[in-house]
Amino acid sequence: MKRHYNGEYFPSIPVLPVRFGNPEDGRFSPSITAIVDTGADGTIVPLDLLHQIEPAVGELRNLRSQWGERRPVCSYLVDVEVDGVNLPGIWVVGDDATDEVILGRDVLNRPQILLDGLYQQIEIVGY
Repeated sequence: MKRHYNGEYFPSIPVLPVRFGNPEDGRFSPSITAIVDTGADGTIVPLDLLHQIEPAVGELRNLRSQWGERRPVCSYLVDVEVDGVNLPGIWVVGDDATDEVILGRDVLNRPQILLDGLYQQIEIVGY
């Protein structure tokens, strides 16, 4: 399904609906709009959202912002459902400093995604 970019940002950005699931018990978070960031190494999820599904906690990692500062964050093993496509077993990081989801290349490299900047649309075309 083609989705329109979010025009509340300048320039507009591609976004997709996403849910996060606990692989152990099948619980899923509510759907939230995620920013598609092809420059981000990993996926960043608000910690409040992860606490709702209580996934397995992994190792401590360092999150580095686009400005270069680093801070420690925990990783969590989740299933990621992006626009209806289930991508199991992805380690994401929880961030208590944001309410936005950033989909990074750890998720984006799994399905085939078409970014159509001319028409300001994004679509998962294969997986």
